[in-house]
Amino acid sequence: MNVFSFKLAIASGALFAGVTGATAQSLAIHTLAGNLASGSTNGFGSNARFNQPMGLTADSAGNVFVTDAGNGTIRKITSNGFASTLAGLAGNFGSTNGAGVSARFFGPQGIATDSAGNLYIADTANALIRKLSPDGTVSALAGAGTNFNSFDGTGTNAQFYQPEGLAVDGAGSVFVADAWNHTIRKITPAGTVTTLAGLARNYGCADGAGSQARFNRPSSIALDSATNLFVTDSLNHAIRKITPGGSVSTIAGLAGVWGSADGTNGGARFFQPNGIVVANASNIFVVDCGNQMLRKISASGTNWVVSTVAGLAGSAGSTNGTGSAARFSFPAGLALDGAGELYVADSGNNLIRTTRIVPPTLQFWRAGDQLVTSWPVSSEGFVLETSSSLTGGAWTPLSNGIVVSGDNIFQTNNSSSPAFYRLRKP
Repeated sequence: MNVFSFKLAIASGALFAGVTGATAQSLAIHTLAGNLASGSTNGFGSNARFNQPMGLTADSAGNVFVTDAGNGTIRKITSNGFASTLAGLAGNFGSTNGAGVSARFFGPQGIATDSAGNLYIADTANALIRKLSPDGTVSALAGAGTNFNSFDGTGTNAQFYQPEGLAVDGAGSVFVADAWNHTIRKITPAGTVTTLAGLARNYGCADGAGSQARFNRPSSIALDSATNLFVTDSLNHAIRKITPGGSVSTIAGLAGVWGSADGTNGGARFFQPNGIVVANASNIFVVDCGNQMLRKISASGTNWVVSTVAGLAGSAGSTNGTGSAARFSFPAGLALDGAGELYVADSGNNLIRTTRIVPPTLQFWRAGDQLVTSWPVSSEGFVLETSSSLTGGAWTPLSNGIVVSGDNIFQTNNSSSPAFYRLRKP
């Protein structure tokens, strides 16, 4: 009987070192999980399926959480690309609270996490803000279910109108981009809702304080370390800033005028921007949904400079690559992890994309006296190598017998000697 030993090792050249540098640069885009075909399957990399993923957030352990809007579920992706379902049941919509698959959602979009590991979800079509605790229990934080309105109040006395974006501060307060009320709302940890900026049902593009400001379908929201809020004002095609005192200004884009031009302040153009994250005091990233691009907004003195770091305006697709060689299809959500890597909910492609090189999981099983190894197709550029020793032995690429079938790459080995295997990115 042949004996096989194995080792999974990831070796590569210089890995991408994050995206938080001050200098604008093109970013390399990879696929973390998903496939162009929609579905709800759990699994590694390209074996997983999503259905219009919309929102993303990342925790300190490197996990990414996804609102899988078309499935009505909340998904989790580990750092090695394994996707599972945390809450909800694919294709079963509703507003039921409960644990795991007993909970129901309807078109969830925004998602955010706090320091205790709680997830907050904008359950958009239910007009609710939900809470998913670390033990998997889903509860309602605020909102009155399918009663769409703009009332402030506590718990079910408050109402929303298709809320989309969320952010959580260090004190546990949740900020909401209440899209079709055209307002920005605040929820205390006790569930009390107030309106921070904008005037309900009155859309526009005016800067100003509190209710004097106007928005037009604000879709996503992010906080910086000084508790300033940054908002993608999607139908104004602009990026707005709200100070802790509630004063609203426009930092990039020209309200009501769409386009794709890079530039400074009002000289830049966007087309229905959506997901937004704050990388540091000087850099913000935005998914420019209608342009199929990822943009960077950098502070330069009192100005804000917009550049394009991935994607090409008006060119939809799913290609991985660097800068303008990458393609997206209506990207919606955006998240940033503690290492400075970005994650994009590429909604039209049913994919989760990232700037991080994703170490693939090498899976194996025995078939008679042969060892079959496989890894996801989405693990682009990795080469299977073998060695007879872990201590100084030479590693040899295995190129014969590589077969692509479905979402996996397979290699069958029939060596009669002990052998070690690894995936390496040249």
